Amino acid sequence: MVSLLGSLQKYPSLYLLTVWVLAISLLTGCGAASALSPNPPAPWSPSANDFRFQGVGAGMSTMGKFSINVNGGAAESYGAMWGSPLELGSGACGVPSTGYQDCTCFLNIYNFIPAGATNVTDTYVTGPLTDLNNFPNVTEGSFNLSENNLVIRSLDVQPANDGFAVAYLSSPSVGIFSPSFQHMQLSNLQAFATSEGLQGRVVTALSLDSSTTAYVFSYGWSNDTNSVYEASVVSVTVDTLGATTQNLASQGYVITAFGAGGNPSFGMFVVGTRLKGSSVPRAIFVSSPDRPSDSQYYEQGYVDVAVVLNAPTPTSGTRIWVVEK
Repeated sequence: MVSLLGSLQKYPSLYLLTVWVLAISLLTGCGAASALSPNPPAPWSPSANDFRFQGVGAGMSTMGKFSINVNGGAAESYGAMWGSPLELGSGACGVPSTGYQDCTCFLNIYNFIPAGATNVTDTYVTGPLTDLNNFPNVTEGSFNLSENNLVIRSLDVQPANDGFAVAYLSSPSVGIFSPSFQHMQLSNLQAFATSEGLQGRVVTALSLDSSTTAYVFSYGWSNDTNSVYEASVVSVTVDTLGATTQNLASQGYVITAFGAGGNPSFGMFVVGTRLKGSSVPRAIFVSSPDRPSDSQYYEQGYVDVAVVLNAPTPTSGTRIWVVEK
């Protein structure tokens, strides 16, 4: 080392050459380090208390579950639990129609809620469609659907049976959710969802009551007044639901609404919502005909975002689950 320093002092040109070589080496080394693949960015995750996003991103385990059905005219409510959206599609109501009491909603209830979520209650309410048309003045039994501490995250209207069903999440301590309830042309769905997103609002539920019209719920949240969201509304079928939701998740969208109609010919729509500019892919899985593996998905933070009950006849049917995290 001493001899090297002596040589550098004796021959200044050698000193300059050595400095230049070291500089190039350092720059090359930095370049090589930057070329290494860093950890990929994490997808944007909503607050666990923002019920508009169905628990996606909350990282909760939904391993423990039990299945129930709610008959037309009835309601079920579960404190300190998390539930699935309504199973939508053909087969919910009896044929021929005898009224909304002849309809049945199938559900899964989970024994866990997300860390950070506060006083969550999971509720399912059914009733006559004429009552829903009076929103925001809708009370079915002891359940007031227009309260400002809840988000209706799933809707099924059955016009032939004059019935409806909703699934909602609520809490008295997570701020105020402000609802909007619309009956609109299907051709206006995308424009409406886009406009709502620009105002920080999210489409959370829809259901078709004809081949050209739908009921739509959207919500703002008092704890989220500065966000701007992007929304994508896509028409789907039983055969394309999987590919469509996977494509939306690959672009960073959370599935915030899935809607079908009482008559299968009315069609189906899915709504994806993401924070503006947040395009990091999200994990999603589509399973049919059996429920996804508990250990592989439900204990890994996936939650139900859409469930299809496809029962074209009373003796045939299958279910499709879409889970996302």
